[in-house]
Amino acid sequence: MAVTSQAPRENQLEGLLARVPAKERAKIEKHLAACDAEADGAHADVFRRVVTMLDSHAGAGVDSVGGQAWRFFVPDGKYRLQVFALEDRGDGTLRVYLPDVLAPALKGGVIHKTAVANEYTLKGAARPVHVEPLDQEKPEPPAHVKSMLGWGRKAISITIPVTTAGSQINVTDALCTLAAKKWA
Repeated sequence: MAVTSQAPRENQLEGLLARVPAKERAKIEKHLAACDAEADGAHADVFRRVVTMLDSHAGAGVDSVGGQAWRFFVPDGKYRLQVFALEDRGDGTLRVYLPDVLAPALKGGVIHKTAVANEYTLKGAARPVHVEPLDQEKPEPPAHVKSMLGWGRKAISITIPVTTAGSQINVTDALCTLAAKKWA
């Protein structure tokens, strides 16, 4: 479910920031300040939308890896299990990492494959989203994704351009919703 109104999204962001330790809160706020300082504000808006969307599906904590990546967790007994990661290198795109749910999403009609390799869309959506499969057998995965791989687990990476993110966030949200059914 995509967040569309600014006020609820700010409330969700404040809720997230209230739950994380001060050090993590400072890192997120510093990143948001840098995004807000950009000319058009699209980067900050997309970052807020994606962070709140991922937190709504996970909700058991967020921690940072460096200043450009965040990991999202769900409860796993007395431990936490990483289920999502968000990466913002400042290159005009966000990368969302989540469990590989492409096969059930295609089978269930949640998304549709386009004619271009590794691109998927929601029915009627204007812009496709680029999806890359990840596993431990490929080149070394980023540090913020390693714990999502192995033991038979695979992940996917979705690239969202910050300037044209609307329908791509909706595709990402649909896939995250499908993934969240495993731990809901």
